[in-house]
Formats: sequence, C-alpha cells, structure tokens
Amino acid sequence: MTTAETPIGSFQGFGDRALDFYEGLAADNSRTYWQAHQDVYRTHVAEPLRALAAELSVEFGPPKVYRPHRDLRFSADKRPYQEHASMSVGRDGGGLYLALSADGLLLAGGYHQPARDQLERFRRLQDDPDTAADLDAELAALAERGYPLGEDGKLRSAPRGWTRDHPRIDLLRRTRLAVWAVHQPDEWLHTPACVDVVRDGWRVVDTWNAWLHANVGPSRQEPAAR
Repeated sequence: MTTAETPIGSFQGFGDRALDFYEGLAADNSRTYWQAHQDVYRTHVAEPLRALAAELSVEFGPPKVYRPHRDLRFSADKRPYQEHASMSVGRDGGGLYLALSADGLLLAGGYHQPARDQLERFRRLQDDPDTAADLDAELAALAERGYPLGEDGKLRSAPRGWTRDHPRIDLLRRTRLAVWAVHQPDEWLHTPACVDVVRDGWRVVDTWNAWLHANVGPSRQEPAAR
C-alpha cells in the first residue's frame, strides 16, 4: 500500500544495480542473500517497478505488482524468492505481462494458462479455413514485430480426438497461447525510455489479446478448487 512515507516518484528507469541483484539471487537464492541486499532490491528494483506501474496505468489500467516471495505451499521447489520482478494487467482476451530478470525485460500477452474449454475452442478453429487464415496472418504480424507465439507448453503428441498428421498439428499441440519477447538489457533499461519500450510492446501483444477475446473468449468452466 502506498503511504505518505513511501510516495511513488516518476519513473526514471530501473537502477543500475538491478540486474546485478538478480544475478546474485540466481546464484544464492537464500534469506541470507536477500537480507544483505534488500536495500539494493528496494532502491533499484521495487521502487522503480512501482513507478513504472503507475505510469502504465494511465493507458492500460492499474497493473498488479507481484510480491518477491514465492508461494511454497504447493511447490517442490523451495527457493524462497522470485528470481524476477513482475507485474500484469488483466484483459478480456488474456493479459499483459512484464518481468525483469538478469536476462533482461520480458514482455508478453495472451493466455499463459488457458482453461481446457478455451484450448478446445482454439483447436476447433484450426478446421475453419477462414479463421485459420486470419490466425496465421495475426501470428505472422506479431512475429514480424518481434513477438512470436511462445514455443513452451506443447503436448508430446496430438491432443485427444485429433490425428498426428493434421496439417495444423503444431497449433493443436499448444497448451499455452502467449506471445512474448525478451528485450536484452542495455542503457535504455536504466532511463525513462524504458517505459516507451514497455508501452510499445504491450500495444503489440494487446492485438493478440483482442484476437483471442474475439475468437476464443473467456473460460466458462468453474475454477478448480485447490
């Protein structure tokens, strides 16, 4: 929560020690490391991230900034801290996502974890020639602008009810429907120009959110209880 003691300043870029912080955390993801470097995290990562979220909210709506601590309750991976800083904005057709790590700045959009009924509808679209052609044009335009459909999250074989020799088997095997790009870190990351990189990227991937909303739509399933 923002208080009078912790005002959000204008975004001037991430601090010049932000990437070093995450390189160190990747090597030593421990409470000892975190406590020794928490001032670096606050000044070079957390405060700029909040300022960036405030600037982006004018165009995209208020982002959700994620906590740095990992939820270990249901995970076999017991590393206590996220090795990236991240935020997202919900959209009708999925979402907008940002993550800063030692690798650079990742920008993404779409369905990262689509529900089963969404995947079923997406797969049925592959047998509609007009919609499939429109999908191919949309994905080609996104890839040309540097945001291809991610290659992670594929079934090993055809989904149930589909043949392995289907001409669009690559899309049928998808279990994630997100487009993304990692922008390699450079001087812009530490300047106000960073917000322009994010805005431009989110505007691109938001066309994918719009396509998904128009052609696939939200899930109609009841949320699974944990």
